[in-house]
Amino acid sequence: MMLSRLSFFPLFCGLFVVTHSWTIRELGYVAIPNPAFTSVQVHPGTGRYDVTCTTFSSSPLVADRVMVIRDVGGQIAQNGASNLEVEVLSGGHKWPNELDKVPDDVFGRNDLWWLGTGFLVPTKTDGIIALIDADEDTQDGPAPTYDITSSPLITQEWFYHHVSFVDADGDGRKDALSARAYVPLDGGPIAAQMVWHKHPESGDPLTSTWEEFPLFDGPDAGFCYYEIPLQNGLTRYVIFSTQYFLEKLVMSWYDGTSPDFYNLQHKVLDATPEERYFDCELADMNADGDLELLITANSDTNGKLLIYEPMRNKDWPEGEWTKHVIADGFKPNVPEITEGNGSPGRARSMYPKIPVDRKKPMILMTGDDDNNAYLFEAVKDNDPEDWTYTKHVIFQANEGTVGAISYADIDGDGLAEIFIPAYSDGRLHVMTFEP
Repeated sequence: MMLSRLSFFPLFCGLFVVTHSWTIRELGYVAIPNPAFTSVQVHPGTGRYDVTCTTFSSSPLVADRVMVIRDVGGQIAQNGASNLEVEVLSGGHKWPNELDKVPDDVFGRNDLWWLGTGFLVPTKTDGIIALIDADEDTQDGPAPTYDITSSPLITQEWFYHHVSFVDADGDGRKDALSARAYVPLDGGPIAAQMVWHKHPESGDPLTSTWEEFPLFDGPDAGFCYYEIPLQNGLTRYVIFSTQYFLEKLVMSWYDGTSPDFYNLQHKVLDATPEERYFDCELADMNADGDLELLITANSDTNGKLLIYEPMRNKDWPEGEWTKHVIADGFKPNVPEITEGNGSPGRARSMYPKIPVDRKKPMILMTGDDDNNAYLFEAVKDNDPEDWTYTKHVIFQANEGTVGAISYADIDGDGLAEIFIPAYSDGRLHVMTFEP
């Protein structure tokens, strides 16, 4: 959920769906105003799963918040999914977007979250990268939150969505890698770039501004970063950027023993007109032992779920990438067509059961402004050359937008639970796989 104009269209809320030998059942829902991006992580102190959810409003007078549901598995077991206790984790934000755990090796601790904020909404265009100190979070008040990107020297307003951490300059400290954009409300030129923020060498990194170093233009919000060992002993440091505004899917990479972001090579993997590339994940999608790129292309008329397969003996830089259209025809459930009103949203590969009893992963995808959440299942699980999938609607909101879904086996039964934020309904739904 990145560029959605809020819309309203009544639909039936489905509770059950059968996917081959699987059943997905809704456990219940809890009221949360405007739930958007969800994340589920193990709490470092309790060892139990917490669910976080960002919330935002287009109202300029409303300060936005990050909510948390502690020990969600224990709460469901004791009181059910419709009686979950929701608390404020962090508040006072301008349009909080993605939220996730800071890797333990960034600060030598396991209780920090990162958050990207800001959007093309009046009074909320000036976003930041924030760090949330969950170790100081108590039921008596929100956790301390630190802004690492604002400085009097930075006059340009930016919005941020995603952050990855990598030692960009070889000093032994992991830095913050992000994409960012500025979209003038008066229709002026759009600015977008990939940038890394230097982890300070001295002082408290939580209370310091991290110096910024722009790398290249184009990336605006969505990207994914990977470090892939090569057979020659080197590592490929690669950024896939889904450049929504430029309508380009770009691979940027460097092969070496450490990243060198100033000598990246760039390759445009796709630039199909009217395909606004939205989200990405690198995973083995056809169970052949090699990696493919899972992509959503957001549109107001014909959104798509795509998989790109590198060819020529899997030589990424020189070879072509075959584009497989897994599903298309996605569009918002509203009559008007406007920029930022589209479908689908985020997609993630997933296995519903641990231990895994299938080869190819399923694909869990939100429809964003089409009210739906989907599950895609490979028709031929044993055939790496077959790219046909069945599409199942596993959830329909009553109206409007469905935000970013997350999942985990929160109760230890080997089957995944799914957290679906129905933004316009103001509900966070909990669903579970059953055999």
